Amino acid sequence: MFKSTNIIAVIIGVSSLYASFSQAETFAVTISNATAAQVITPPVVITHNANVSLFKLGQAAPDYLVPLAEGGDSSALAGAESSTNVQAVVMAEGAVLPGHSLTINIEASTEFPLITIAGMLATSNDAFMSVHDQPLDFNFVSNNYNANVYDAGSEFNSEDCQFIPGPPCGNGGVRDTDNAEGFVHVHRGIYGISSLAAKTYNWQNPGAVVTIKRIQ
Repeated sequence: MFKSTNIIAVIIGVSSLYASFSQAETFAVTISNATAAQVITPPVVITHNANVSLFKLGQAAPDYLVPLAEGGDSSALAGAESSTNVQAVVMAEGAVLPGHSLTINIEASTEFPLITIAGMLATSNDAFMSVHDQPLDFNFVSNNYNANVYDAGSEFNSEDCQFIPGPPCGNGGVRDTDNAEGFVHVHRGIYGISSLAAKTYNWQNPGAVVTIKRIQ
């Protein structure tokens, strides 16, 4: 459930006894919501190597990304740890409200030196913020990263409440795929063309600020 260039690298149902040749270190990942009114659904954090990527700009969203981008459901990534290209997957227990932060601890090593963070902007059709394929700093210093907002391209940006899980709508699991763009790209924001008021729910990048620090 994780993309290896053009193929899915996770093999479901195959147990792995793969062990890293280097010692695992612990990183604290703090995700701060930088929008005025968008709720970020419970984020997922993944440590991995360069053989895999959550998504590629300009390419179709993988099947495991679509539920996260459209409904904040990261459970499709739960099996990613069975891949020999992934060290750890941690899913936050709660959402990140505007102006709030949460911290997730995750293991990484020099065998798996990259980190990816993602979470849906709940009042949208298929917008998600992400820092992806970012090299980790194994020194004991804090590094800040801007998490831009991307469009999965799997739904049409109708801004119609009947297809939007977040407030004020509350309609998760209903898709609007007609006229979807069909590829991942930088999101254009909320235009106010239907149920959503742009002056309330629009944002400008970054959608979140992420601080990462090795703590052990």
